[in-house]
Amino acid sequence: MNLPFQATSLIARNPQWTWQDFAHRCRQISQQLRQEHIQTVAFWFDDAAYFACAMLACFEADVKILLPPNLLEENRRWVEENADFLFDDALFETYGITQTVANSELSIDKTSQTEIWLKTSGSSGQPKIMKKTAEKMWQESDAISRSLAIPSDNNIHVVSSVSTQHHYGLSYRVMLPLTMGWSIARKQLPYPEYLIAESLSVPRSIWISSPALLTHLNLSDPALHRCQIVAILSSGGMLPETTAKAMRAQLNTKIIEGYGSTETGVIAFREQPGLWTPTPVTRLGVNEQGALWVESPWLEQREQTADAVEISGAQFHLLGRIDRIVKFGDKRISLVKIEQDILKHPWVLDAYVAQHPKYPRPAAWLALSEEGISAYRRIGRQAIVQRLRRDLSESQEHSALPRYWRFTRALPRNSQSKISRADFEQIFLNQKDESFYV
Repeated sequence: MNLPFQATSLIARNPQWTWQDFAHRCRQISQQLRQEHIQTVAFWFDDAAYFACAMLACFEADVKILLPPNLLEENRRWVEENADFLFDDALFETYGITQTVANSELSIDKTSQTEIWLKTSGSSGQPKIMKKTAEKMWQESDAISRSLAIPSDNNIHVVSSVSTQHHYGLSYRVMLPLTMGWSIARKQLPYPEYLIAESLSVPRSIWISSPALLTHLNLSDPALHRCQIVAILSSGGMLPETTAKAMRAQLNTKIIEGYGSTETGVIAFREQPGLWTPTPVTRLGVNEQGALWVESPWLEQREQTADAVEISGAQFHLLGRIDRIVKFGDKRISLVKIEQDILKHPWVLDAYVAQHPKYPRPAAWLALSEEGISAYRRIGRQAIVQRLRRDLSESQEHSALPRYWRFTRALPRNSQSKISRADFEQIFLNQKDESFYV
């Protein structure tokens, strides 16, 4: 099967790289891998187009790919013990370059059983190896494309703030543009101004990003409004409702949230707050605890999640992780729902709510907006807490109102948009004056 590219189509820009030259390079690398009888390589690319080319070459040569999340000592050992070599940008420039390729046509076998191993921390915090075949990745990519309903178009350029070393980046930044015939931005762009600059250099773009970046997007930036953005995709955490609402109101583009994990792959999407719609080929249900399970063609078996949901016809409400639904008194409380309600307040930029490390009551750690910081300085901490509790009481029962509060300018979320439990406990056991933070 051929991918939807013409010979002169651009697979990458800045600098430009045509599909014809990309396919030729892919065949060269594939031939070299076969000649050297390579079994396994690890990837660590800064250039996502190089990544895509080397990946297709490995698929063709049936060479397993390892994706370490970083190159810290533990992962270097994993690479050294399991891979023939580390494939990176520098090696790509020369590897197989002298190979003479009789036919540069690139035919893709979408039933290939070549494996990609993704190393992830896992929900337990222990290292976990997720094995995906090329066939399963193509199946997932096809389901994503059907759900997004965005046409194939060689003038669409995919720009992204996420890493190709993780499942989200691999699926949306590499597999999806190959499936759709879109060009691939070479570099990971970790700041809004970088995404904007790349988008201004192309006819049209699609953004692949995360809540951690999008909450810091300056919607009044004139340069942003000059970008021809077809859609903005967000995953890796819940996009705050206030952020999503402001983006939809001020940007003339689709704002699409994706839900899934490394273990499950993609599960569902939504373009408005509320209900999630599973992909056309995903089946779902709940276990005895009300936690979602999913079945998809790219999964070997039914995958049980730890996320509580309410099924509504063919769609569902996402309530948050089972371990984030706690009992205070005789009431079951969703900590995620408390966060979502707090985030509706104009004083709040980001929120994380969990049980206090010492007491059986909810505690709220909030990043204040500029308006919130101004109010904090003007009316004081106690008045801020009273106002937030009063407004929250309109949607939450008394037992769900946080008893303990901490305020800062920005929450220390990691690259996966998560808050460390250790950081949370430290901030609530620390009696430092908050004026230091705000």
